[in-house]
Amino acid sequence: MPQNLDKPQAEPEAGGWTTLSIYTLAMLTITYAFNYFDRLLISLLFPLMQPDLGLTDTEFGLVTGVAFVLIYATMGIPVARLADRGSRKLIIGIGFSFWSVMTFLTGFVTNFWQLAATRFLMGMGESTANPSSSSLLTDLFEKRRRAIAFSIMVSGTSISSLVLTPAAGWIAQTQGWRTAYLLAGGIGLFFGLLLMFTVKEPQRGRFDPPKEKPVEKTPFLEAFFYLISRRTYIYTTLAASLLIISFYAYIVWSTTFLVRVHQIDVAQSAALFGPIRGIAGLAGGLSSGLVLNWLLKRDERWQFWLPALCFVVVGVAQYIFIFASSIWMLAVGSAIDSFAVTMAVPLISILLVQIMPSSIRTLGMASYFLINSLLGDILGPLGVGLLNDQFNAIWGDEAIRYSMAITACFALLSGPVLLLAGKHFKADREAAGRWVPVDQRG
Repeated sequence: MPQNLDKPQAEPEAGGWTTLSIYTLAMLTITYAFNYFDRLLISLLFPLMQPDLGLTDTEFGLVTGVAFVLIYATMGIPVARLADRGSRKLIIGIGFSFWSVMTFLTGFVTNFWQLAATRFLMGMGESTANPSSSSLLTDLFEKRRRAIAFSIMVSGTSISSLVLTPAAGWIAQTQGWRTAYLLAGGIGLFFGLLLMFTVKEPQRGRFDPPKEKPVEKTPFLEAFFYLISRRTYIYTTLAASLLIISFYAYIVWSTTFLVRVHQIDVAQSAALFGPIRGIAGLAGGLSSGLVLNWLLKRDERWQFWLPALCFVVVGVAQYIFIFASSIWMLAVGSAIDSFAVTMAVPLISILLVQIMPSSIRTLGMASYFLINSLLGDILGPLGVGLLNDQFNAIWGDEAIRYSMAITACFALLSGPVLLLAGKHFKADREAAGRWVPVDQRG
């Protein structure tokens, strides 16, 4: 087993595809897969959990969003500050292990408050993963290979849909939803411990220009005000948040939608739409870096045009899914949505890391994920739950169709907002290369 795993290691094959970098990327991809899967497992199993726990649609919206995001929001930035100064792989490994334990314990809940508690603590663990992983990958691969590396990591959501979701659906339908949670938590704990003890920490900032070499400490308020002064950061974060309102409303409620509107049970939903989303998402994630690199040879503005196009396509795909009258059209809408979302996610990360100095990069990504969560994870699922309970007297089981149609419009708005960021990108990227904290200036 490698020694001194918590110390940064510089590799002679700087930024290339080495055994170390491939293994680290593989572990981060698995982490990304379970981060996505464990968070959204409740959305797959809700039709089975609802009668057992006696939950309303509004209560479901609360536990999927508010209970999770409150601690996620509280812990995200402090954890990011710790990751900007300490071992990112240890933070990811500890967090992965902790949220897996919470996933395991969810298999024992018997009421709303116990479920809310496990979701609340799960959010604490999951807050460690994405910002730290994005920062670590930036120091693992040099700029030319970074887009493909980010694409591979984000394809973890597709692994979740392709492998984990169908398995969980079958287990829950045949063995009970509690068994699905117990197995998911146990397997996740194994991988969390494996990452913690076998992954090496790369040297921080080794691919940054000389003026951008990280300093030991950056005052929080100074870093925060720098980020909010960058219009690229503001517009990109706002656009992504609008998309996530739509996306999380769709992804959290889609299984319940299929059960109520199309009479497709949990196992059938997972077996049919899990692989469709997984394959389409894998294609979108793995192709995003290649497509972006090809387009950038023609015009640098494709850094914004491509994700903006993906954002709008997500909205169109959701309307196809929501108003589909056949399984075939449901599959088409689901596939297009997954392809476009998974293509867009790494493109946004690639944009943001270019406009943030390395010493505050993890903080910047944590702030980005925090804002996304506060808007998307709360407003999307909770909004649909509230609307369902209000519309139920009018449309019955069809109420969920019209609730989801309202949230889908936010994806259509997100594309134009992202294009506004492109006007400021060049200046903000240059500012990041020059920026030095006040107490480090000569």
